[in-house]
Amino acid sequence: MNWLQAYDAGLRLNRFSFLVYSIVIAVLGYGIWAGMNDGEKIAEAVSRVGISGLLFLCALSILNYFLRYLRWYFMLRHLGDKPAFGDGLVCYWAGFALTTTPGKAGETIRCLYFNTRHGINNAHSLAVFLLDRLSDLVPALLMSTAALFYFPHLHWIGWSMLLLVIAVMLAIYKPILFLSVSARLERVSPVLLRKFFQAAPKFFEKSADLMSMKIFLPASILGLVSWSAEAYGFSWLATLLGAQADTLVLMGIFFLAMMAGVITPGGLGGTEVVMASLLMAVGLDASAAFVVSLICRVATLWLSVVIGLMSMLWLQYKPPSVLLDNEGNT
Repeated sequence: MNWLQAYDAGLRLNRFSFLVYSIVIAVLGYGIWAGMNDGEKIAEAVSRVGISGLLFLCALSILNYFLRYLRWYFMLRHLGDKPAFGDGLVCYWAGFALTTTPGKAGETIRCLYFNTRHGINNAHSLAVFLLDRLSDLVPALLMSTAALFYFPHLHWIGWSMLLLVIAVMLAIYKPILFLSVSARLERVSPVLLRKFFQAAPKFFEKSADLMSMKIFLPASILGLVSWSAEAYGFSWLATLLGAQADTLVLMGIFFLAMMAGVITPGGLGGTEVVMASLLMAVGLDASAAFVVSLICRVATLWLSVVIGLMSMLWLQYKPPSVLLDNEGNT
């Protein structure tokens, strides 16, 4: 049994407990939040969106999931792996079932599926997983600045994010520079930061084949396009219910709220609070802001969880086309 299979065995008992807890917390939280707002206004706002509006938002989210899988697929191909496209899509989507785990760490289960069903080396799939996250970070930071610079008192955060983008791009373009700086910071940093700087060289060594601008830049652009599909849906919904801001600003609010949610499992609570607060700052009343946040989360987070669970069930009962041993070898 390899380390990833051992990880899955340990996760097997707990993989759905996070999901159950998240659902309970979400239902209670949304219920309490709804009770704090005007029920008639909520009903009116929901009726304005309608089933067709919800389906439109879900379609944009599915487009996002598909484009992000393409990024995974092409990065694996770059490393010399050749997963079956259709089955690989299901393996990738299965990771969404564990989106509500802390830090979305449970999504690494897709590495196990790629290993056991396609024989892909764990180091390859984990490197792709990490680069996938990093190539989401840069466009998210850039798009968030559109919202931050809209609000005068948040300009300083916007400039900080731009500096962080420059630092990340330098780390990709000149990894030796980052490693040199991290080696120095390791000696003077607090314990938690020291652990990060100690791990950084290993990360760059494992991901060297992907950490180049010719791979990272297209991956980031694809990340921008894919996440912008959901962000545009959010902007459309907010505008429909009365938000007084440009599309780019509203899309920036979406990205900023998603990043704020990193501090909580699945973004529960953190994303909704930031999203609703900024929506009220651009003209929505509290009830409309609640409806936008709730529908957006249903059409993004909870849709992904449902798709992930369905994908897991498919993989559970659909045998792989290639038989592999416990080490992932044919």
